[in-house]
Amino acid sequence: MWKNRVLSMMLVVFLLLMTTPLALAHTVSQTWGTANEGTGLIFNTPVAMARDSAGMIYVADMANHRIVKINQSGTVLNKFGTLGSGNSQFNTPFGVAIDNNGNILVADTANYRIQKFDSNWNFIRAWGTKGSDPGQFGLAREISVDSQNRYHIVDEFNNRIQVFDENGTYLYTYGGTGTANGMFRLPQGISIMQSVTGDKVYIADTYNNRVQVLDVNGNYITQLGDGTQGDSGTKFFHPRGVNIDTNGDVYIVDTYNHKIKKYNSSHVYRWSTSIGITRLEPCFPNQVIPLGDGSRFIVSDTGNSQLIKYRGYSTYASVEQHIGADRKDNKVFSESVSSAVDSAGNVYISDTFNHRIQKFDSNGNLLAKWGGNSGGGGPEAYGSYYWQFIAPKQVWYDKKYDDIYIADTGNNRIQVFTPGGTWLMNFGYYNLLLPMGVCTTSDGNIYVSDTGHNRIVKYNAFGYFMNSFGSEGMGDGQFRQPSYLAADSLDNIYVVDRVNNRVQKFDKNGNFITKWGTNGGVPLEDPLENWGEADGDLFLPIGISMDKENNVWVSDSSNNRIQKFTNNGVFLEKIGSFSGTDGNFFSPWGIAFGNNGEMYVTDALLNRVIKFVP
Repeated sequence: MWKNRVLSMMLVVFLLLMTTPLALAHTVSQTWGTANEGTGLIFNTPVAMARDSAGMIYVADMANHRIVKINQSGTVLNKFGTLGSGNSQFNTPFGVAIDNNGNILVADTANYRIQKFDSNWNFIRAWGTKGSDPGQFGLAREISVDSQNRYHIVDEFNNRIQVFDENGTYLYTYGGTGTANGMFRLPQGISIMQSVTGDKVYIADTYNNRVQVLDVNGNYITQLGDGTQGDSGTKFFHPRGVNIDTNGDVYIVDTYNHKIKKYNSSHVYRWSTSIGITRLEPCFPNQVIPLGDGSRFIVSDTGNSQLIKYRGYSTYASVEQHIGADRKDNKVFSESVSSAVDSAGNVYISDTFNHRIQKFDSNGNLLAKWGGNSGGGGPEAYGSYYWQFIAPKQVWYDKKYDDIYIADTGNNRIQVFTPGGTWLMNFGYYNLLLPMGVCTTSDGNIYVSDTGHNRIVKYNAFGYFMNSFGSEGMGDGQFRQPSYLAADSLDNIYVVDRVNNRVQKFDKNGNFITKWGTNGGVPLEDPLENWGEADGDLFLPIGISMDKENNVWVSDSSNNRIQKFTNNGVFLEKIGSFSGTDGNFFSPWGIAFGNNGEMYVTDALLNRVIKFVP
């Protein structure tokens, strides 16, 4: 009997451990990355914009959880909102619009609702919850208003547009998932051209690589772009924004081509902006707002967390003004995308659009910074000299030689430094294309995710090519955008196979061992059709790390969470959800562990590093 009672007590304890809320396995200790704005203006991932009847500009300053009102010269008139879920508070707001009566509408995205204010920011009402029913949102993105003052709201994750009256009453929906006319795949931007002859709705149908033009009931009229990925007057690469000037000119934000493209009122292509020569800009722009004079327009340069005012001419556009200070102060990030910890507990952060690495002690005190402008950062800090970077991604600490390896993605190479920042070597120029990930094994060999070539390349400790494995595809040992890498104590290699929504495990010779992720790691051609949110599912994952027990932690980036697996892919726990609050994420990328089990997660779109402790 005594033995049975002991066994019963052990079973109860086991069940309690298994049923304890999983997110409590780690708690937040510190968060790094807050900018000291003072009396100036420092945006944090600005996205949508709107213009009122007086010409004033409203900016959804997403990661600062506020709306910023400026005049057309960039002077700040008002900053409204704080992080929270109460009335007049926001959580990663993505959209802002002005209705026909001058009221302000905000897509309060991570609160899954719309908030409405009068022109003096007095709260009027809010509506919406999370879900897929009418009046609910999967991800409320941008808002536009038709001539009847109805609100058309992009419900991105539900692939639809929902229409509400000015009281927030649900009216109807149009769209749906697909590639046919009038259907969408993760739509993001919207603009309505009001007209007495009939309003036209322009929708950035992002993952269908086109902008559709519909009537206000969702009936297809035409489209800009042929729906295939590319860069020309008829091709886009994930367009996110669209807007119409008063003369009917159409401006389209071709986000992954880093351009704004202009079309006349007949949809004839005129020109596109080019990426800057002295500054890498615009960088993943999100929206454009014409200023109503037929030539000038403002772009949300989201990757660089700034606004750019352009003046357009008949065949080109030139930069007229930058609005908002660069996010380049010490301990401030412009897309923090990777972390690594050395044997002394120091933490290295890849600050990608500051084109630098920042080094901290375990308490978040800055120790050093490397990159162009002596690590000073900013969109102009990129470069190709040995100590410079262009949009660096994964940073890795090599225990064998006590070195720091950095995937210098934009320079198509790997750079190696001492922990003190002394440059040692680089390699990969001639056989790498946009490498994102790097790791080393106990024998000194180096593995690189050659992302642009969909393979893994193996080098010896001196950076000499040895061999490669993998090819583009969905089979075992094939990849679509291999991202970050990790190695366990047995020198097995783990590859985040991003577009295939899975992790693959190999031995050090590149022999496939196992896989896991959505649908057990068996992908579909369209990753959006292979998107899962259940435990163990992955949606466009990026980062990966091993803890001391050889468990695998994966940044399930587009599900905005971290998942923990055994080294054979059995799900163990998860941390975080879509939110700007402590311990949650909006696009987590890098993961690294310290000597005492502390975990450092880089949140790319919220521009911060979160330190968790067990």
